[in-house]
Amino acid sequence: MKKLVLIITLAVLTSCDDGDFIVEDLNFENSTVQVCDIPVNEDVSEYLFYIINDTDFETIALALNTTDDILTEQRIHGPYSLGNNNLEYRKLSGAAGSTYYCNDVPPASPTTTQAFIGEAGNVMIGTTIIEEDNDGISAIDEGINLLDLSLSRDTDGDGLPDYKDEDDDGDNVLTINEGVNLTDLTLSLNTDSNSPNGDTIPDYLDPDDDGDGILTIQEDIDGILGPASDIIGSTPNYLNAAATFTANPAIDRYIQHNFTNTATLEITIEDLTITSDSREIIFAVYEFGTYVRTLNVRVTPTF
Repeated sequence: MKKLVLIITLAVLTSCDDGDFIVEDLNFENSTVQVCDIPVNEDVSEYLFYIINDTDFETIALALNTTDDILTEQRIHGPYSLGNNNLEYRKLSGAAGSTYYCNDVPPASPTTTQAFIGEAGNVMIGTTIIEEDNDGISAIDEGINLLDLSLSRDTDGDGLPDYKDEDDDGDNVLTINEGVNLTDLTLSLNTDSNSPNGDTIPDYLDPDDDGDGILTIQEDIDGILGPASDIIGSTPNYLNAAATFTANPAIDRYIQHNFTNTATLEITIEDLTITSDSREIIFAVYEFGTYVRTLNVRVTPTF
């Protein structure tokens, strides 16, 4: 439920021929905040955040210009004055549809039957960023340092911390394919645990899975950046301590890594005043809504 503190002028409470404006019409809590494509230049990014409610034939839009990295920098951004930015609520003659905004030419239909314009207010944006390698292991279990992300665990030293590295030990075998027990990581596969030079390191964190002294990444004899394809009998070489073949030439590249970057923007407007003709509504705090953007990031770490 949106938390709204407001003062309504007498004009709003008076019946008018053109229809009363109902404060609840600004409640878009069951609708999704969307944004038009973001043109970026050297000086400023232009954002158009909007919400469409086709059930009640209404929309609200916030045009915001800023040099701040509101989609990539985790912090509270603002305040951004409505004196330099624009907010508009519209009551429409019919459903807006998904293509109502973001067009070079405004649509001829539906028409606007009533509009309220933001005259004053300060926009605040709280940005949180979550990056995830989607290997099923929580960021906490992968050694994320919530106070300083740069100090998070990076098992293979490739510059990608484990929580967003889908190959934690850098052996070109995905973590999720190295026998990870997602319920109890201590029970994860450890191929060399029973061999004379075995260790206690689970395979997904072990650069030499079979303990034969040859790094798993170098047991990729065919050089396709996938040690699992090199097999003697029924066991891949990198899991067979008796198979001591080494790639020639040596493997000197990591596989491409993929992770998701999700930015969540909580948009609120403090001391908001919106007006339409002689009507004025003041919100101490108006919760515009939450915008979520998820990007699929692809990167190949430097070997």
